[in-house]
Amino acid sequence: MIGAATFHAAMAGIVVGTLVLATLCAIGCTVASLFPGMAGRLATKHMMETMDKAALVGASLGLAFLPIAILSGSFAADNVVTNALLYNKFVYSGLALGFWAAYVIGRVRFGSDVWQVRPLSALQGVTAVMAFLMTTMASSIGGKLVRDESLFDLLPIWLPSDSATVLNPMISAVLMLIGIAALVVVFRLGPKVERISLD
Repeated sequence: MIGAATFHAAMAGIVVGTLVLATLCAIGCTVASLFPGMAGRLATKHMMETMDKAALVGASLGLAFLPIAILSGSFAADNVVTNALLYNKFVYSGLALGFWAAYVIGRVRFGSDVWQVRPLSALQGVTAVMAFLMTTMASSIGGKLVRDESLFDLLPIWLPSDSATVLNPMISAVLMLIGIAALVVVFRLGPKVERISLD
């Protein structure tokens, strides 16, 4: 029977692989949009459409598998409830989930012509990069927990992860309700977002 750690490794591989593809394609679309002269022949309409679709599919697939990877990681981890790294792994995983959801929602709501509007194109690119940074940080913390090594050991930077602030469950529940209420207000009462059409 397959172990929790093996299942988690498979899920994490799917998530990271699809999100690398999404990030690279999103950066390609952003660079082609912001610097059309520098992009040269690669910024053809067909190439932009291909990168846009690959980024959307990769981000959507990664977003679908990310909760499975988070849950399987919690089952695979040792029962070290007081470990600050484990707390922060969930924080960075949640941030990654939020950033990737923002990327996919923005792309779906505005349509494929989002890359033709420079400020929105830059926002999509920055969102993808931030999302991938959070994903990489969560993966690196997982490596620290399991093998005592991580990708960030190669770099001179390390995002804060050795200490954690743990909130009372009631405060966490109130903050979650505030977040849900804010989402409802934005989507129900906010201005209607139209798909961008340059035709």
